[in-house]
Amino acid sequence: MFGRLVILFTLFWPATLLARDIVDAAGHSVAVRDTVGRVLPAGPPAAILLEAVAPDLMLGWPSSVPDDARAMLAPATDGLPQIPRLTGREDVTDNIQALKPDLTLDYGTISPRYAALAQTTQQRTGVSTLLLNGSLPEIPRTLRLLGSILHREGCAETLAQFAEALLAMPEGPNARKDAHPRVIYARGADGVSLAASSTEVTDAFARVRWPVLAPDGEGPFSQVSIETIPALDPDILIFAEPAMRDTIAQATAWQSVRAVRDGHVFFAPSQPFGWLEEPPSINRLVGLAWLAGADPATLAPLFNAVVYGRVLSPAQNGAILAGSKLIQP
Repeated sequence: MFGRLVILFTLFWPATLLARDIVDAAGHSVAVRDTVGRVLPAGPPAAILLEAVAPDLMLGWPSSVPDDARAMLAPATDGLPQIPRLTGREDVTDNIQALKPDLTLDYGTISPRYAALAQTTQQRTGVSTLLLNGSLPEIPRTLRLLGSILHREGCAETLAQFAEALLAMPEGPNARKDAHPRVIYARGADGVSLAASSTEVTDAFARVRWPVLAPDGEGPFSQVSIETIPALDPDILIFAEPAMRDTIAQATAWQSVRAVRDGHVFFAPSQPFGWLEEPPSINRLVGLAWLAGADPATLAPLFNAVVYGRVLSPAQNGAILAGSKLIQP
């Protein structure tokens, strides 16, 4: 009699309510529905990860994505609205509940703050909330885990193997074993906000073993004067802001920098997302491959098709590259 009751219960209980326990990157056991149809990305890094693995399950973008960038992403994301950002400072509990997600996904730094935020969000909204590890070397494992949770194993495996190939480039047979140039990576239209070493911002440089130059300071970036740059004497300059092309061409102060005189100045592409940092998600893999020696003219369309799920037109490919070139230390 008991066995018959179990069978009847299984037959008539909605499959979407059946759950399994998933241990996330913070070590929390989270009950997740076996069938997930609506996923809310907590922040931009999670949105990019989700766009690659299961764009059809996304509820929206937690930050503004320009139209030209949206046109480079998976067709399933066309028309998605901007949604509340869970990783901000405001309480958006009511907004999240109104969207009726089956799962809230966060992805990035595993810190006490974000671990606590995931738990608090789950308690307030009643929605299962997962925090996945956003570090570069963990990307293949994270892709496979998310693929298994969302039943996108095939897509996730393709992405994971592609990620493994890109992560292996700095260690491969064609790696630059003796080329470890000292680099400055700078933000801003004036190019004097310098990234510090040993931070999430400069993870890709650490993978290729390039020393990052910046004065001692607190935080991931230090604001300096133009006179500081020649004193640091970088072998390579990489800028996040395309407007720096005009600044370098017009400002005589930059001509005293050896890297400028040697022509070792590069501009990191930023479409559809930043190649080296913003947002800090799987988009950083393309920047790592670029630093490791891949030709951006080949890399950009390949990465876009495999990871973002859309083949670029020649005009779109040109817009991404916008004068970016092969890095040769």
